This record gives sequence, structure tokens and C-alpha cells, in this order.
Amino acid sequence: MSPTLKSHGRSRRALAGRAGRTLALFTLCGGLSISPIAADAAPAADPAPAKTAAKKPAKGGLGFDLPIQEFSLANGLRVYVVEDHSTPAFNMTLLYDVGSRDEVQGRTGFAHLFEHMMFEGSKNVPPMGHLTFVQRVGGNNNAGTSYDMTLYYNNLPSQYLELGLWLEADRLRSLEITDANFENQRSAVKEEKAMRMDNVPYSAAVQKWLSAAWAGTGYGHEVIGSLEDLNAAKTPDVQAFFDKYYAPNNAVLVFVGDVEFGDLKTKVEKYFGDIKKGPDRTPTAIGQVDRSKPMETVVEDPLAQQSLFLLGWHTVGANHPDRYALDLLGNILLVGESARIPKILQDEKKLTAFSGGTHFAQRDVGLVFIQALPNKDVKFDAIKQVVRDEVAKIQKSGITAKELQKAINKKVMDTVETLATNAGRAGEIAQGALFHNDPKHILTDLEKYQQVKPADIKRVATEYLGANWLTLEINPGSTGAPMMGPG
Repeated sequence: MSPTLKSHGRSRRALAGRAGRTLALFTLCGGLSISPIAADAAPAADPAPAKTAAKKPAKGGLGFDLPIQEFSLANGLRVYVVEDHSTPAFNMTLLYDVGSRDEVQGRTGFAHLFEHMMFEGSKNVPPMGHLTFVQRVGGNNNAGTSYDMTLYYNNLPSQYLELGLWLEADRLRSLEITDANFENQRSAVKEEKAMRMDNVPYSAAVQKWLSAAWAGTGYGHEVIGSLEDLNAAKTPDVQAFFDKYYAPNNAVLVFVGDVEFGDLKTKVEKYFGDIKKGPDRTPTAIGQVDRSKPMETVVEDPLAQQSLFLLGWHTVGANHPDRYALDLLGNILLVGESARIPKILQDEKKLTAFSGGTHFAQRDVGLVFIQALPNKDVKFDAIKQVVRDEVAKIQKSGITAKELQKAINKKVMDTVETLATNAGRAGEIAQGALFHNDPKHILTDLEKYQQVKPADIKRVATEYLGANWLTLEINPGSTGAPMMGPG
């Protein structure tokens, strides 16, 4: 079984942390065994006992901190460590700075393809051996691809630190990129696309809508890529992609759990230190979305049993200072049944069976995003009117201090939930370091949210939630005819 495409319309945090994390678990049967200690062979377990967790000082007024230690290798690999000896286990997360935004025209889908290829074996590990070795010692692992990044993680008992290091280093150093391996995983991607997108109600329509909304940027195509591009690709193209992006200086490595910093530093140097530095990267062009006019799309989906309506506005990327106010505005309007718009649509007017959304920001682009599953005979215009009226109220009168505090409290609770697990902490540290040069960025975010004022919410609602909205109406279709484009 191969790794699978994950959550491509989500923010980076949803991929690597938060309650919405959806990195799937794998099961794999086989007759493979871990090799004995030898040159280029899998290491044995370290017989290190669990230790008692030490108390760490709190940061500011937040009540908790991330006590991160860090070091770098000469080849550019950045390593971040949080010692937590409360349980005899650790998470190891390796995050590569490559996602579908980095792909070029005619070569889409390569970032996701490599999520598969990295499990096809390396010099000393057979195909799917990475999965097997980890699971046979009681651990679990997987990977995920998004617009902005590709993430690999291992959860392991603490005595298997060297096993995790050896496995990750071996495939970074010597991944087997052969015609047979490439064809095997190209076929797997085709099957995945058919299973998870083409044969799932609404999925293909939503992906095409997002691509159209972000046309002109690296986000203007689906993360899984096009079949035409995958069919046209050759093995040397795949090798070139690996050589460009899979390098220690294009990644961050994070450990959270029952590890000891000094010992870990020595072992990371042992396994990763001789891997060659990759070429310096030219920054990926940001591109520009067209905000000058609305985009209204109507499609028929032969797989759908009822209509689904989506509505959104272009906003900003993750590094923009307005992102914090927009995140909170999204919570106030859309997140949870007590949010303004779901409360009206579901409880008061009984227009929808479900409605909700959020503000999500990718690295360079963002959307305030609403989806509504209408009740019988409810038209999109009725839902649009509710949304339009509620946004106008905020643009005119703003929000209450109580609403703002509730939205901030939700961010605090989301953060606490994420940081409660080794994997959640590791994912957030990795993303903060890679995208913001701030491994504690999740805590920096909380401080920024706490600085938002009601006037900021009113301002961003006025600036971004204007007349040029993006809508998608998906209706059941029985003909199987191709979906219509933007109308």
C-alpha cells in the first residue's frame, strides 16, 4: 500500500497539526525483518530508559512554552528538539520545502508523486520496508502533501531512535528512482485520483474551482496534478525533481519526545552529516490572482445526490499581517454551529442541513470559504442573501468584544490541543521554522491574535469581503456530461 494524498485544500496547520489532522495510518503485512548492525544496515534499538519530565518555564502570559533546542549540520539541515520524557516515545518529523506551488507547467503532480516514491525503497531498504520496519517495532508513520510542503513523520518507541534516523537518511541519500518504481507509483497515483477525486461526489468540482480561483499562481492546479503531465513524464524528470528539492538544505528535521539532546545531536550527525548539500533554490514566483471581478461557477456532478453551494473571497497569504484578523473574522462568521452564519442558516431560517467554513491561508494566497448543504428546494440566492446581510452588518457596525474574545479563546484551545501530542508539536515547529524562520511560530500566532481589536475585524471585513466573491453551485446531474466551466 502506498502513501496517500492528504487534505489538499487545507492550510499547512491542518495538514501537520490541529484536530483536523488527517494523516492516515497504514497497515502492511510482509516477511521482511530488520537487518543486523553493519555498515549500511539498520541499527539496533538503544536500551535507553524513560526519564522524568522536567518542568519548563512558561512563555509570556500564555501559560506554556516550547522549550526548543536546535542545531544545524554543515550540509544545511536544520534540526529542532523538544525533550519530553513523560512517555517512552518520540515523534520524528522531516519537512521538505516543496509542494505543488513549486511545480512548473507540464510537470504538475510531482510533489505528491514523491510522497509515494519515498516509500519505494532505497539502497538498503526494500520497497515499503520503511513502513514495515517502523510498524514491526510498534510505531507508525506516514506522509502528506499540500500546496506548500511535503511532510514525513515517524512515531517510535524511544529505544528505536537510530532506526528512525537510519531509515530517513537512507532514502534521502539513496532513493531508488528506477523506471519500474516510477511506473509503479504513477499507476498508484492514477488509482488514487480515480478513487479519491473522480469518483467522490463534489471533490473534482471543488478542486477545479480552487484552481480557477488561484489561476496565475502556483496554486492554480490541483495538488495531485494532471494525468496528462504524469503520463508525459519520464524517469529522468523524476530524478531531476528529487535532486532539486530533496536535499538537507531544503528541509527541517524535528524531534519531540523521549530523546536526549546531546545524544541526538551526535546521532543525527552520524546518519545525515555526509549527505551532500543540494543546489541553492531560486524562490518560487508568487504570481497574482485576478481580484478584479467575481467568479461564478455552476456545474453538474453525476455523483451528487443533492446540491452543494460554496462561496468565498480572496484574502491574503500566511505571512500577511491581516491574516490574524481574517482568521478571527472567519471564526466569528463561520466556525461552529453558534457562529453567525451557520446559526442563521441552520437554526433560524432552516435553509441548510449543514453550513460552515473558515479563513485559510496558504503560503501566498488565502480564502474566506463557506460551504452550505441546502435543505430541499432551497436556492443558492437565499443563502447568498444571508451571507451578504451578515457581512454587511460587520462592515457597518463591527463585532462585540465578547465575540472577539470567543474567537481568540478558540485559537487558544486549538493550539493547546495541537501541542498536547508529540506529533502536533513537531509538525508546528517544523512549519514555523521552514516558513517563518520561527520554530515557536504557533505561540507567536497566539500573541498576534491577542493583539487584534474589534476595529481590525471591521476593517478586514470591509477590505476583503466585497462584491467580487467566488461562488460554486454544484447540482446533481444524471447525464454524466462534462462539468461546465466558470459562468
